[in-house]
Amino acid sequence: MKESGETGGYRKIYMELTRRLAQTDIAASAEMLGLGLNDAREAKVPFLGKTFLVSPTGVRRSDGQMFLDNIGSVLCHYIMNGSRCRPGGRMVTFSALAGPLFKQGSYSQDALERPLIKRFQGRVGELLAAAGSMGGRLAGEAGMGSVSLRFDLLPHIPLQVIFYDRDDEFPARVTLLYDQNATRFLEFEFLAVLVTLFVQGLSTFGG
Repeated sequence: MKESGETGGYRKIYMELTRRLAQTDIAASAEMLGLGLNDAREAKVPFLGKTFLVSPTGVRRSDGQMFLDNIGSVLCHYIMNGSRCRPGGRMVTFSALAGPLFKQGSYSQDALERPLIKRFQGRVGELLAAAGSMGGRLAGEAGMGSVSLRFDLLPHIPLQVIFYDRDDEFPARVTLLYDQNATRFLEFEFLAVLVTLFVQGLSTFGG
């Protein structure tokens, strides 16, 4: 099957990152990130309820299933960066993380919130079930009438989803908040991919 331009682009990025990954000390990066290693000295990375294994030859799923190239790219970058940083404890908006990049690019937080509103308005129970399937939990501060959920997108990269369901006066709305140190683990472009993958996974739950 011929690849589309978009799919081919993701494959090209992933292959380039795996070439760079070959020069990475996986065990040292895993230690800095607080990740475990299996008997084959592959770093074990939990992501979206699955375990991924990262070695100098690339990324694979522990269950042997296929995965998207952009997932592989995010995990390669995460391991290569190998940050010793830890969450700062203050949750901020995506625009606060991106700074000028947010205004210059086409990426919009609204594009992330809209699929969640469409999928879960009037279905809070389904939101809670979907969140549980992806390791989410009720946590975090939020206003009255809302549901606040916390997720670990990757180890040390927490995300807060605040969901207000529609009522007689207001439509449903969603706020996504990120730890202030998120870009210490992933450059903004890779973080944007990570969050997009998360939203796609959550919004297609049960579909």
